[in-house]
Amino acid sequence: MKIIECLHTDSRCYKAAEAAFPLGIVVHSTGVNNTSLKRYVQPSKDDPHYDELIALLGKNKNGNHWNRNVKKSTHYVIGKLADGTVAVAHILPEEYCAWGVGKGKKGSYNYNPTAHVQFEICEDNLKNEAYFKACYEAAVSLCADICSRHGWEADVIVSHKEAYKLGYASNHKDVDHWLKKFGLTMKDFRRDVDKLLHPTKPISVGDTVQFTGSKQYTNANKILGKKAKPCRAVVKQIYQLGSAKHPYLVKGSGVYGWVDKADVASL
Repeated sequence: MKIIECLHTDSRCYKAAEAAFPLGIVVHSTGVNNTSLKRYVQPSKDDPHYDELIALLGKNKNGNHWNRNVKKSTHYVIGKLADGTVAVAHILPEEYCAWGVGKGKKGSYNYNPTAHVQFEICEDNLKNEAYFKACYEAAVSLCADICSRHGWEADVIVSHKEAYKLGYASNHKDVDHWLKKFGLTMKDFRRDVDKLLHPTKPISVGDTVQFTGSKQYTNANKILGKKAKPCRAVVKQIYQLGSAKHPYLVKGSGVYGWVDKADVASL
């Protein structure tokens, strides 16, 4: 994940400098077919890295970026740099309230006491899977980084659509509509963030694991198996002579045999 520091010090939101004590994260997408970061992100004229940032981002010749007197800003934006690679632009300090989610019947995730860190993803035509995957991976990594720094779990992450349903945002459909195009949901997104926050530790002999499968085998390469039931189990042996169809020998109340790797989870 490449993060470009480009604080929008000329933006109305930055100048308001409303202190935020964030409780979670809101994921947005822009709703228009424009993948370029320069559409939204431009450096201030007095930024000491102005020329470098313009070279990275490209010049917004229309002047319709967010680093000006407009009442909208998130903390980050994900999209394409001038060279076509996907990156994250940091435009507002997390300790400032963002103006990104609007208001719902219970209040707004823009402000305390429910303020959230927010970021936009630049949409395309919602058909390019390669671009979607690059943005998805950047968004997951960004959320994991934010959660790690704040001591949060992935369950504090919501989409704009979910924020609306909870009563703290305007009525938008992002980012769920884009995820759906590629068979994903916000539940999948939070799961993938959780994987980065809690990497699976290597499984060793003697570990207690959760067996989640329904089949066990009499040896590590047996084709036909017999029934087994999900349960906690102890790893008795790991196949060490190269690859195997069923590399773990586990023993528990519902299983005592060789089982598939996908059916064993660390506890």
